[in-house]
Amino acid sequence: MSNVSWGKDIEIKRWKAVVPAVLGLGVIFYFYGEDIKDVGLGDVVYSSRAALALASAVGLLAIRDLAYMVRVKMLSLGQFSWRSSLNVILLWEFASAITPSVIGGSPIAIYLMRREGMTLGRSVATVLATSLMDEFFYVLAVPLLLFIIGMDAFIPGDLSSSAEAGLRIMFYAGYAIHCAITVFIMFVLFIAPNATRLVILRVFRSPGLKKWRLQAERTTQEWMLASESLKGATRGLWMKTLGVTFVSWTARFFILNAVLYIFFESVQNVEVFARQLSLWIAMLASPTPGASGIAEFSLPVFMQGVAVVGGATVLIWRMLTYFIYLIIGSLLLPGWLVRTGRKIH
Repeated sequence: MSNVSWGKDIEIKRWKAVVPAVLGLGVIFYFYGEDIKDVGLGDVVYSSRAALALASAVGLLAIRDLAYMVRVKMLSLGQFSWRSSLNVILLWEFASAITPSVIGGSPIAIYLMRREGMTLGRSVATVLATSLMDEFFYVLAVPLLLFIIGMDAFIPGDLSSSAEAGLRIMFYAGYAIHCAITVFIMFVLFIAPNATRLVILRVFRSPGLKKWRLQAERTTQEWMLASESLKGATRGLWMKTLGVTFVSWTARFFILNAVLYIFFESVQNVEVFARQLSLWIAMLASPTPGASGIAEFSLPVFMQGVAVVGGATVLIWRMLTYFIYLIIGSLLLPGWLVRTGRKIH
């Protein structure tokens, strides 16, 4: 496959979109191949409940992306059009799907916004503000569900005592990291942006980085302006942004609930939602692109005790939450690069 240039310093080989797809599908068919063969496909296709559940899953996917698009447009403070906002979120998901989850797609998201005409400093500030909203969702959703259903709902059942203890430690550590990231972003973006700027400039005064000092000064100045704009945003804007963030993440997690309704008449909806908050920690720590392989293997484990998850469920879930973005991104990227080529100069 051909290579796609993202500008002077960034290049993505298009075959990289194939690697996570093959890895994820390989895990599904290796572990769940017999299970998929045994699924009564006739029952699934001709069940009105299954059809409604599948339509709901697709609808939740659309709601998720629409909410993401609204959020990017709001945090751009009117700079992005609806089309630009949609392109950013779809290609951001594509970038996340082809980069290791532990790294994420945020570095490329900065470039996406830059390519859509936003300055580098403002792009960094916008991506950080977006990440802050995501962190707020997790930090607030976990204690809310803890209050409603208790801690045990987050941890899979039927595990050995050592495995359960390990998952609890992972969950507590992951939540603590989310809280720390939230505080860090608030500090660098709102509390002390000038101190952050001075630290960055001091770093670029070191001998090996001096040639980029002027670029760093310009970018950090843009950063300061963006920070002031975001700090000056109305409370109503931030509440709306947080609201659409909750809508997008809720829709994202409820996709699995809808997929389960394809196969079962009843689902423990709140418990399945809580288990996905735990699963998310494991997926974020994955070294594979988009947690491919890890997600497919881990989902049935994390759902033990609240839902019976087979190969067909895993396949449909990953198609709607992962593989679809590999396809959309691969199709969208070449034309988008041509259209936005003039904006970055």
